[in-house]
Amino acid sequence: MSGSRLRALLGSAASVGAGYLVLGGAGYLFLAIASRVFDDAAYSALASVYLLVNIIGPGLFAAVEQETSRNVSTRLARGLDPRPVVRQLALISAGLFAGIAVLTLALSPVLLPEVLHSDAVLLVGLLLASASYAVVSVTRGNFGGRRAFGRYGTSVGTEGTVRLIAGVVLAALALGGVVATGATGGAGAYGLAFCLAPAVAVLLTARWFLPDIRGGAADGRAGSAAAPGTSAPDELPVTAAGEAFGGLARGVGLLTVAWGLSLAIANAAPVVVSGLLPNDAAGAATAATFSSAVVLARIPLFVFQGAQSLVLPSFAHAAAQSDPGALRRAVRPALLLVAAVGVAAILGSAVLGHWAGRIAFGPTFTSSNLLVTALMVGTVAGMAVQIVQPALLALGHHRWVAGGWVLGAVVFAACFALPFAPVTDAVIAQLASAAVTIAVLGAVLGRALRSVPQQSEELSDVQPA
Repeated sequence: MSGSRLRALLGSAASVGAGYLVLGGAGYLFLAIASRVFDDAAYSALASVYLLVNIIGPGLFAAVEQETSRNVSTRLARGLDPRPVVRQLALISAGLFAGIAVLTLALSPVLLPEVLHSDAVLLVGLLLASASYAVVSVTRGNFGGRRAFGRYGTSVGTEGTVRLIAGVVLAALALGGVVATGATGGAGAYGLAFCLAPAVAVLLTARWFLPDIRGGAADGRAGSAAAPGTSAPDELPVTAAGEAFGGLARGVGLLTVAWGLSLAIANAAPVVVSGLLPNDAAGAATAATFSSAVVLARIPLFVFQGAQSLVLPSFAHAAAQSDPGALRRAVRPALLLVAAVGVAAILGSAVLGHWAGRIAFGPTFTSSNLLVTALMVGTVAGMAVQIVQPALLALGHHRWVAGGWVLGAVVFAACFALPFAPVTDAVIAQLASAAVTIAVLGAVLGRALRSVPQQSEELSDVQPA
């Protein structure tokens, strides 16, 4: 790799990594301050909002972001105009939001009293967060596919900065005795600020996204779509547009299943535990400390969260150029990096897990090193998926990605039928589901990289861009 390419890669990684570092840190600050300001019931509701927002945003709408990034990168590599597919993916994202909104309202009779502790403002926040992620997923996918990683990092960092500001303001109000500790004493407003953060990111980056989608003036990296000497029509032909929309919808649908299940497995365990425990002070305290342990164990995943936005465009470009050797060379060192970071994270949690939890969440944190370490193993498996999954997507194996997560989800649900305490069942569920999922995805990728000589349309589960 040349010096210029290495500097460009490091600069891109720094931009995206800094954005996700701010976003991840803001999430932990959000919960750490809430655990000290509010009572157990209000904190449990805010922790549930935090986890549900992560299922909806980085979960379900990650499918839209990844398909946007993959298609934009692929079409640019082939000298085609990416704007028509971006517009079509925006329509698909709007439809996905409508479905999520209907489901959220349908579940509100359970969510509101049992999970959100009767705070209607938090339910409104979930709906607003869903609408915001419907838009931001398309803008970030466009930036990633064009490798405009500075803009991508700005979008992610803005979301985190808004949440950091909300945390600082709450801490100041609490120190001044302004905020009460009950579920109705400021928790709803605090959660609403958390939910509105992606909307602020949309507004701040609109000045970059709109010229891309309209085909107006833009900078040299993200402006023109077509390669020199090729045509770049503003719209696809009618028949081709219909076929492309169907392929995009299938791809987003399969990825929505995959990401929805992956984030449900990662985040839903505390919500399920909260529902299974008695609705009293002791149950609320147990649910709160388990939620904190899950969040603590996911620190490496937040730091590593930007990996897919970096590797997917490169993987898609290699696949579009029918260069499986380049794909193999890209995947292997990335997996080695996951292994190195994973070993360090597991060893660190085994020694410092309980201590770090008390530092972050206060003296009410009672989870042991063993519990945090077990959860950390599941996190490391999630980090490996962040490399394996985009490689499979670049090869068009969307169905295998979705199938692997379906099997993992079945195992996850089945583990809650075990005759143990809810927290024990939840830990076993996360470990077993992670093992099954990474085994399936890893086996498929290994076979594909060994046996597929080149990428072709026949090998793809979805219509190529």
